[in-house]
Amino acid sequence: MKLIVERKPESLVVFDITADDDEFAEAMTRAVRKVSRDVQVPGFRKGKAPRSMVERLYGREVFLREAADDVMERLYRDALKQEDITPVGEPSVEVVELEPVNFVVTIPVYPAIELGDYASVRVDPVDAAVSESDVEDVIQRLQKAQSPWIAVAETRSPVEGDQVTIDYEVMDGDEPFQDPVSDAVFILGETNLLAPLRDKLEEMKVGETATFELAFAEDDETADPTIRGKTLSYTVTFKEHKERQTVELDDEFATRVAGAESMDDLRNQIRLDIHQGKTTNGRTEVVNRIVERMLETATVDPPQTMIDEETEHQLQHFKENLERSNTPYEGYLRLQNKTEDDLKAELRPEAVRRLRSSLLLAELGRAEAVEVGAEEIDAEIDRLTSLIGPELGADTSAAGAGSEADPAVAENAEAQSEVAGASSEDPEAHTSESGSGLDSGSDDELDEPTLTPDAAGAQIEQMRQFYRSDYFRNMLRTELYERKLTDRLIELATEGKGAVLNGWVAPELEVGANDTPAVADPLTTSDSVDGSPIDTAAATADATSSLPADGEGTDWVAGDGTHTVPDGFPIKGNADSRIYHPEASPSYDNTIAEIYFATPEAAESLGYRLPKSMQRAGADASAEASDLAAAAADAAETE
Repeated sequence: MKLIVERKPESLVVFDITADDDEFAEAMTRAVRKVSRDVQVPGFRKGKAPRSMVERLYGREVFLREAADDVMERLYRDALKQEDITPVGEPSVEVVELEPVNFVVTIPVYPAIELGDYASVRVDPVDAAVSESDVEDVIQRLQKAQSPWIAVAETRSPVEGDQVTIDYEVMDGDEPFQDPVSDAVFILGETNLLAPLRDKLEEMKVGETATFELAFAEDDETADPTIRGKTLSYTVTFKEHKERQTVELDDEFATRVAGAESMDDLRNQIRLDIHQGKTTNGRTEVVNRIVERMLETATVDPPQTMIDEETEHQLQHFKENLERSNTPYEGYLRLQNKTEDDLKAELRPEAVRRLRSSLLLAELGRAEAVEVGAEEIDAEIDRLTSLIGPELGADTSAAGAGSEADPAVAENAEAQSEVAGASSEDPEAHTSESGSGLDSGSDDELDEPTLTPDAAGAQIEQMRQFYRSDYFRNMLRTELYERKLTDRLIELATEGKGAVLNGWVAPELEVGANDTPAVADPLTTSDSVDGSPIDTAAATADATSSLPADGEGTDWVAGDGTHTVPDGFPIKGNADSRIYHPEASPSYDNTIAEIYFATPEAAESLGYRLPKSMQRAGADASAEASDLAAAAADAAETE
């Protein structure tokens, strides 16, 4: 064959292939035999008509196309082997000539990546120090969340921070622009409200109805795309007006929202939680900046087929997020006045960024000779296996029997979740009238039957075997590889300074005279819910009324109010907040548990979750391993 190879942008390779005369002649002979066997010619038995009769009846092209199909596939495979090319998607084929066959194949291939001078990239570490303004911001959000809404005593126009309830209609000329809306509630300055509409509301009083027009410019990015360039008529009725009755920031407030002894104690709890979050988020931010800067020096040009596949992946992820929020996909498209192609076009830039980053990181790993050895995988598997606990043997079903719940535990645990949640970046996370914002999990009894100790032991052994399977080892290899690679990039780009300055470090434990671990930091000498300490005196109280109805002795046992961890049940849990602490949790050693689980999977199956501080710490090795183990357990169930 004659082969011409051309490389094009977007990681495309073009083969221009022409068959040799002799090669095509042989293909024609095979084609004639095959076609003649399959066609019916009047006056001849099937397959017995001479070539000339078949050609006269069906035309010469029928043989040429059969010969072309025969030879093209073989020549294409030979060309791939000769040029050592592996396609990453379906090629496109154009037949130029049939005799001898000449065809052009355009093949998407894995991109050739040029890293550039990536080692010269420099990124400053992030400072995770917590300022007093950081703490006060959280205090103010807590204060808002705890302050009840009350009706405005004297009739007046609303101001920033007030809550208004309105009815409104919107007309586009003589036609309704949308269905009328009743009892819409907004908080001025906090709710996403069109600025011109807010200005009009600030001129009104309760009981008044106003009709006015609002014109929106074509380039007004603050307005929804559906109203840009339009002049709409609004009719608004101001129905109800409320203001916050601001609560006092005193020790009673601190106790109510977090079980803290004083406002100083509350601030210390908040400071610790913010510090943990800043440390974790800071590392992620630095890694992202490093990759962005290294992409600027590199040449990464993925083919369109890889971009299309990543866009489809992003679309599927988007659909899953909608499903989790109980939003129908088709309904979302109608509401946004979009087609699926419109949505794909919006997702494509992010898909390209993710794909280029992924390809770059893979090439950086090769350049830096980042590898994960079998001994590293074995060590991590041993650590994960140890979290499952030894075989169930002793009868622990009577642990904690007959104890009663202390309501102070539930109150403190719920308030602690409020503190931890208030330190998130979402300013609207706690603006409900109750201010709780809690998800304490379901109290419904489980339908699954209680496992016997033998059955539980068999499941534990099954998980151990799965951890050592090739499937899980490959998952773990990927996890450890990514961790080592990002550590190396941080070392290069920060010149060894690390990703985070003044970062949070888990407190070191000291062993006292009675061999009971004691924490050196006096601010963390108590239990922790989502990284915030609570009163250990309340935590030591039993709470068996909040314990699960099923699974005792197999999935869980009750705590006895001490630091003693029952054999086979290493996972500590808080029965009222429904938070569990694996051994990797920074708060594990300080936690006096009300319930102990055999495995993290058992905890999650009963509605418990990790602390928020560990959920955020995606880069932390222990948290990643726990998440990986959970994913592996899910995969094992589906296989």
